[in-house]
Amino acid sequence: MKIVKVLNNNSVLADEDGIEYILFGGGIGFNQKKGQEIEPSKIERRFIATSDSSIEKYGQLIESIPEEYVTLANTIIEQARGQLKYALSNTIYVSLTDHLYNLVRLYKDGMKLGNPLSWEIKKFYPLEYQVGLSAISLISQTFDLDVEESEAGNIAMHLINAQINDQSSSMMDVQGVTKKIRDIMALIRMHNGIEIDETSLAFDRFVTHLRFFFKRVNAIKDFDQSNPLLEDVVKRYPKAYETTKLVGEYLQAVLNDDEQLYLTLHIQKLIEK
Repeated sequence: MKIVKVLNNNSVLADEDGIEYILFGGGIGFNQKKGQEIEPSKIERRFIATSDSSIEKYGQLIESIPEEYVTLANTIIEQARGQLKYALSNTIYVSLTDHLYNLVRLYKDGMKLGNPLSWEIKKFYPLEYQVGLSAISLISQTFDLDVEESEAGNIAMHLINAQINDQSSSMMDVQGVTKKIRDIMALIRMHNGIEIDETSLAFDRFVTHLRFFFKRVNAIKDFDQSNPLLEDVVKRYPKAYETTKLVGEYLQAVLNDDEQLYLTLHIQKLIEK
């Protein structure tokens, strides 16, 4: 197995018989160069992509963020694999690592988003929620933050979304969801006069958010519950907020402050690229 690219001191992109892997191990990338053979004893964990695009995105993510986020995500995923009764897709490495990075960044900016469905997730997905609770304890210790319990719901949602052979997925209105996503992307493009990079991490994050959003939008009941962060976000990102209002009109749905906040932040990520 040979190195294709060094990602950081503890991870490399490697090739074996035409198949690419991301390999993790203490010092596996230190002072290494493209084309060098990898010592098998240094390999502690390997990521095998489900597609060329997923390994490329994960590699880009590892290169672009501090290594501690990758390490923390790997620790949480290994804990989840030991506690959950189903297999997890390797896509969890991309989505959870990216989530942790953005979560900590927002907390340091004074923005605590939480999750309006934490109670429901705790009730219906207790194992995933317990993993989430362990995860927020690790996050708080690692970055010296006071991460709120509701964040456990967000971690749990990433795990639920990464289930392999999830039987409930067959019950989803796949055609309907696909059409809604396509229409909302067209709305964002037209309203903001932009092209959206559908290979980007921001696009993947937004599509994942929309999938959960479609599931819960009709269950929203706390329309009068305000979120003081929304006012600040509206001032910072007025164009993204305008787009959020248009999305609500398209879906013929009344969005509470929390949903408007999340949607606006995701849309801003798309239009600022």
